[in-house]
Amino acid sequence: MKKKLTINDIAAQANVSKTTVSRFLNHKYDNMSEATKNKIAQTIEASGYQPNRQAQTLKTASTHTIGVSVADLSNLYTSRLLKGISTFLHQTKYQMIIMDADNNLQREQNNLQVLLNENIDGLIIQPLAHHPDNYQIIQDNALPTIQVDRYVEPFTWPAVVSDNFQKSVEVAQLLEKNNFKHVIIISNSITGISSRMNRVQGITSHLQSIDISYELLEIENSNDWQIQLQFKIKESSKKVAIYALNSQVLWPIMRVLKASNLKVPQDVGVIGFNDDDLADLVAPGITAIEQQPILIGETATQQLIDNLNQHKSNTDITRIKSKIEIRNSL
Repeated sequence: MKKKLTINDIAAQANVSKTTVSRFLNHKYDNMSEATKNKIAQTIEASGYQPNRQAQTLKTASTHTIGVSVADLSNLYTSRLLKGISTFLHQTKYQMIIMDADNNLQREQNNLQVLLNENIDGLIIQPLAHHPDNYQIIQDNALPTIQVDRYVEPFTWPAVVSDNFQKSVEVAQLLEKNNFKHVIIISNSITGISSRMNRVQGITSHLQSIDISYELLEIENSNDWQIQLQFKIKESSKKVAIYALNSQVLWPIMRVLKASNLKVPQDVGVIGFNDDDLADLVAPGITAIEQQPILIGETATQQLIDNLNQHKSNTDITRIKSKIEIRNSL
């Protein structure tokens, strides 16, 4: 006798979760793409599957669990982001499961599958990739999702981020005011990371309109960038400033300058995005852009919970204002 098909069989053939199939059977299409709906419908039609009542009612109750996927758990920014998420969730009936991608795309994909297997109600993600195709698993499972810190393009899910572009325009204006004539923008790889790309776009959009030259120096795994930086500063006939796009490059830069006997701000100006409390402690006091990761986490979580309660979603981007703390490095 031919084995009767189950909801698990349909989910496997359509390459989606059984929760998504259950939502389809119950005509709950919120956050479900047309492609996913069509794929499930075609699979059901081709297989002759007849749903039973148990399959149709599967996973209609909430697990009250939110999945959180972060890029790098060792990052202080991430710790504060999680603090914001936890603070808001504490006021609700939801709990969170945290997964660390460790800046590895394959690990991120594995983590997302683990979270889906836990039947989470929604997802907060700090995405490693820049294109939604890398997150087809989220779309296929119609999972309510919100992005933090960065976002994929084209916009697929709502996002809560810092005002990276606008604040970088303000950095350029500040450097202009302080009579700098050349800017070295330093970052780890900007490819696919919207926050870094927006910062580069912001500062260069203003520098291009005035008489200030600039260059981008991306830090790789080798120490070649340190030699390049020393050479660029010492050989320049212009007044030079460094713009560090995050804390991970800001403090290595300061060590290089100290080892090279380059004084701040006499020999070179320094400004950068900073996610810890060292900028005020390191001589001479580093002018820094201070983000609000706790508020970003709280805001994103509130939006996700609202979406879950109201059964609706959007693709809006919420930009949380940062602040430039003026100190003595320019």
